[in-house]
Amino acid sequence: MKPIRLRDFIRVGDCYFSVVGYKNQEKVKCFLRYVPGGSRSGFKKLSHDEAIAYPLTKKYYSGGVFLVPLCDISEIYKPEERICEIAREDAEVRKIVEFFNQTGIPLNEMGVTGSRLIGLQSSESDVDFIIYGKWWFKGREMLRKGIKRGKLQEPSEDVWEFIYKKRNVSLPFDVFKAHERRKYHRAMISSTYFDLLYARDYNELSQGFPEKSGKKIEKAVVIAKLTDDKLIFDYPAYYPVDGEVKAVLSFTHTYVGQVFRGETLEARGIIEEIDGEKYLIVGTRREADDEYVVSLDFLECSGLLNEFRRWKS
Repeated sequence: MKPIRLRDFIRVGDCYFSVVGYKNQEKVKCFLRYVPGGSRSGFKKLSHDEAIAYPLTKKYYSGGVFLVPLCDISEIYKPEERICEIAREDAEVRKIVEFFNQTGIPLNEMGVTGSRLIGLQSSESDVDFIIYGKWWFKGREMLRKGIKRGKLQEPSEDVWEFIYKKRNVSLPFDVFKAHERRKYHRAMISSTYFDLLYARDYNELSQGFPEKSGKKIEKAVVIAKLTDDKLIFDYPAYYPVDGEVKAVLSFTHTYVGQVFRGETLEARGIIEEIDGEKYLIVGTRREADDEYVVSLDFLECSGLLNEFRRWKS
């Protein structure tokens, strides 16, 4: 059996969990998403608070995530294994697959996660499209070129505003939107909106950073140069920096891909000590409230640095 990795889904009885980590040898690090009793083919999508209070799976909840023993899993859903079947049945997914496949990205390096992976999508569901490992960076570049050439479209202003409100972003809207536009990980193809999500390839699962909670020290702001941007779209987004902390880790998708190598990062979060190293944690697996990650260099170049500073004050 292939290792269970980020963005897979598992089923435990009649409950569906999304996998939120890579190190799942004994217990799977995941979060409860769908339970029986709603309008999605008889299932309901849960909020964060509903998930951690759900009585049938409460025994698995520990330290902000669910830890499910391998022996309790009824079924594993792997996006790359189901992509062909989903694309045959789902015209919206098929259009996205065809766009990326024509650029040379193999089908087995793509996938769809979320509700479409487990067959519980609604008419309002977006497409959570994955490309794995090194191929993700080619996919992002193809998305950028597709927008420039008119084959894809940027999200409309209404969509940007919807995302901003849905994610409860603490930053000013213009600062949020400017960062998002340069990431090239969201787009429209015809009338279909999709996210381009990153996950590591199977030969990369051992790399990365600690997947455990540490000792909370204090709320803090870190300003430092980013030394590497290979995993800034991962979960959590990993920003290694020069300075007192080893890295900034963002557990909210709002702040993936915010800062690129060589730029000066500013981030607000909680410093934790993990295995003797200090990390700044942003969005502790929930929305980030007053926490954030921004690129000061990018804000200065785009004329938004003063707006950011006014917001801070």
